[in-house]
Amino acid sequence: MIYLDSSAIVKLARRESETEALRAWLAANPQPLVASALARTEATQAILRSEPAAVAVLRAVLTLLHQKPITDAVLDAAAGIPGPTLRSLDAIHLATAEELRPVLAWFVAYDKRLAEAARSRGLPVASPT
Repeated sequence: MIYLDSSAIVKLARRESETEALRAWLAANPQPLVASALARTEATQAILRSEPAAVAVLRAVLTLLHQKPITDAVLDAAAGIPGPTLRSLDAIHLATAEELRPVLAWFVAYDKRLAEAARSRGLPVASPT
């Protein structure tokens, strides 16, 4: 299973410098895709701010992902993740991915702080470029 954070999902919905590399990497690593349900809101807001015409593409991308609900257990786990630069929403992504650890092949993130926090917690991080 491959976890995509919001920064990766946005790259699949609008063209960025890493978009083609990410698409190629995902094609070379065919596994189920998963994200926190939080990503639906985060990615939509990012697209609306920068390229509103890409919202339809984003909606199509989101249908390809299993969206994991934000449960009380995820929120409790996120609240307990230490880190002076870790943002609240990133902690939710990490806690969600950590619930999937037994079946998680990759945690894909382009946000440097989130990727580093994931690495520090032993998650296998990829940021294809």
